[in-house]
This record gives sequence, structure tokens and C-alpha cells, in this order.
Amino acid sequence: MKIAVCNIGSSSLKFQLLDMSDESVLAKGGIDRVGFDNAGIDFKAGDREEKQSKAIRNHGEAVQEMLNFLIDPANALLQSFAEIDAVGFKTVQAGEKNGSVLLSEPVLEAMEFYAPLAPAHNPPYLAAIRMFRECLPDTPLVGVFEPGFHAQAPDYAKIYGTPYDWIEKFGVKRYGYHGASHRYVCEKTVELLGHPDDHKIISCHLGGSSSVCAYKNGIAVDTSMGFTPQSGVIQGTRIGDMDPFILPYIMEKKGLTLEQALNECSKNAGLAGLSGTSGDMRDINAAITKGDKRAGLAKNKFIYDIKRYIGEFIVLMEGLDALTFTGGIGLRDTDLRSEICHALAFLGCKIDLTQNSNQEMRICSQDSRISVFVLETNEEVVVARETKKVIGG
Repeated sequence: MKIAVCNIGSSSLKFQLLDMSDESVLAKGGIDRVGFDNAGIDFKAGDREEKQSKAIRNHGEAVQEMLNFLIDPANALLQSFAEIDAVGFKTVQAGEKNGSVLLSEPVLEAMEFYAPLAPAHNPPYLAAIRMFRECLPDTPLVGVFEPGFHAQAPDYAKIYGTPYDWIEKFGVKRYGYHGASHRYVCEKTVELLGHPDDHKIISCHLGGSSSVCAYKNGIAVDTSMGFTPQSGVIQGTRIGDMDPFILPYIMEKKGLTLEQALNECSKNAGLAGLSGTSGDMRDINAAITKGDKRAGLAKNKFIYDIKRYIGEFIVLMEGLDALTFTGGIGLRDTDLRSEICHALAFLGCKIDLTQNSNQEMRICSQDSRISVFVLETNEEVVVARETKKVIGG
């Protein structure tokens, strides 16, 4: 079985073609700057690599470039599109249709309805999915929606204290995101723990977009992100959790429209807004070494938010067996990991500084009461596995 996996961004397309007999990657690549005259194409199949820059006007053209590469005889991948058993998409939001589902017309309609929750993702995904429908009319298309992993959380954990008709009529609730990443990391952590039936795990996906997830006995019971990916811990340029009444206050004081205020919350806030440097933790760390106080404030706020959610989730799960870090910051920032783990010393968490500095898989001491892991996530294989389940019935 061969499954293609697509990850669509506002101006990008990334893909992998996997052989599901052993989950090996047959081909992969990406196109960035979609919508520009100088889009960058970088495709790989075995030892062959194709790099070029050309005009890619929209996601439909990006899909066509990807399919042309997969069918190119020089790559010896596919003799025909019929050899692609399914295409899986790392989709973001479809309200009550969230989960791992065939992309039927009602699901696409739900994606359109909930597009305001993921304005940078749902529209390009819809364009790409419809292009795949044209090019591969007989191939199953599957959406593996990010909130699906969090769908089994108890109802009281998913709602806000809003008027009930907001929930019932308009789907206002805490959906959670980064589902494919948290699924991979949590299930891998259970494996590293020896597959105990009783497990309590916290997964920290930390990068330009960050979230923390509580995973108890095979179920994601809570997560930091809510109705949209804008909430939770502060992120690269996103504000994170905020009292909603700040918004009308700042609109009046600065003379902003709602659209302008929301743009400030999502583009000029978070680590970038606090540090005055950028939303990239590497730039912030460099500024900290030069004594930049705002950069230090931004990182301290980021760590504080992560600790706050970890503490909350430990209480909700009534314990903690393992803490796992992933994402660009989670993989690279040894000092951040040390500081977070040090806050758990009172629970018997002991980090091994040598292993932590080497970024090994297990970074805690042998006598630590809490296991601590650093894992590189693999969202594509999760999407492929879920897609295989859906088309297999």
C-alpha cells in the first residue's frame, strides 16, 4: 500500500510518499512561496533530487507539480496514479467533523464553515483537496484533523463558560491542535515506558507554534490550545491566553478595527512582541547572551506558561510518569528543558545534564521518579497510519 501525505500551509505544500508495508519514505519534498513567481521546489526520491525556482500561482499548481514528480519515469516511483492507494492530509479544523475521515462534500463544507478558526490553513487545504479530486478522481482522500486526537477529552474540559447556545449552535469549544505531533510523541513515550496500561504523560510541542498536552491511559485528556491555535502558551508571534475584554479596550485606546487588533494578537505578539527581537528562540537566546532584558522577559514568560500548564495537568491526571519534549525549541533548547525539569524536582524528577546537553532520547537520571524524553516528532507517519485505518474500514 502506497499513501501520499500532504501538509498544506498558507504559501507552502509539503509531501511524503510512504510504502506502508514498512512505513518507508519513497519520496518527499516541498514547495514554498506558493503564489509567487519565485516559488522554491525541492523534491527527493532515493538518490535523485530536483531543485528549481519557478512561478507557482496557487496550491492547485503546486499539487500538479508534486504529482508530475511522482509519476516521472526517471524517479521509478509510480507507473500510474492508480498506484497511490490514498492521500492523507494533515487538516486543521472541521468542527463536529474533526477526526480521521474521508473528505466527503459535507466535510469540505464544514471546513469552509470553520475557516475563520484556521484562516491560514483551511482555504489552501480546500484548494489543494479539490485539485487532488480532479487529478485522482478514484483515489480516497482522507483528512486527519488536528483536533481529532483531543476529541475524547471529557466534555467539561472542552467547554468554556459561555452561553450554551454558543456551544450548541456555533461550535464554540476547546478543540486543541498539534494532534498528529502529540499522538506520535505520546504513543512513542508509552512504548519507551514499556507499554504500561496505567500511564500519565505530558507532551510539550515547543516551536514557532507551541502547545502542551496531557495524555492519560491512552486518551488526550486536556491540552493548552483551545478554540483556535492562538490560545495557550505564548508562541512565536501569537499572544496565547488573554482576558477577552483586553481586545475592546485596546481597540478603543489605539483606534484599531477588530481586524487590526486581531492581526496584532497573531502577528506582532508572543515571543516576538515581548522580546522586540523575533519569534525565533535562537534569536532570543542570542539576545539574552548580550544582556537584552526584553529577550530574557520573553523567554521567562514562555517557560512560565509551560510550567503552569504542566502543573495544571499533573493535578488533573493525579500524577506524572513521563514528560516528553518535541518541536524545534523542545529538541534544541537544553537550558529551557533543564529549567522546566528543575521545577519538578520536588516530585523526584532528576535530569542528567550530560544526556540533556547531548540531546539523547532519555535525558533523566536512572533514579528519577519521572522519565524525561526528547523525541523528534513524525506527523507524516501518523497521518499515513490514520489514513490506512480509514480506507481499511
